[in-house]
Amino acid sequence: MRKIILPALMSGTLLLGGCAASPGYGGGPLDGVLGGIFGSNDPGDRDLSEFERAAVSACGREADRTTRDRVRVERVDQVTRDTVRVDGRIETRDRDRDNFTCTFRSDGRIVDFRIF
Repeated sequence: MRKIILPALMSGTLLLGGCAASPGYGGGPLDGVLGGIFGSNDPGDRDLSEFERAAVSACGREADRTTRDRVRVERVDQVTRDTVRVDGRIETRDRDRDNFTCTFRSDGRIVDFRIF
């Protein structure tokens, strides 16, 4: 029972979050985070596993918390069975620090987060 609840909650949260970030309905701090992955018309974006989606969500929140600027996820790669790497851009005025990389572990922790 417990294994079913977490994926259902995460899926519901992502689906509702996508509605809130739709153009024309205002904008939240994470509009750009999921827009790069879920908002495009590229069918490959929809092929993310639940693990990869959890990584996008966690890393996007961390980037938003760290910078308070618009965040856009550009690439998601499952590096090993237990880790996913998320790369993205931060829309800042400082052009020197506008990229980030994040490594998310299967236990739900971010083990590496860097802005460069």
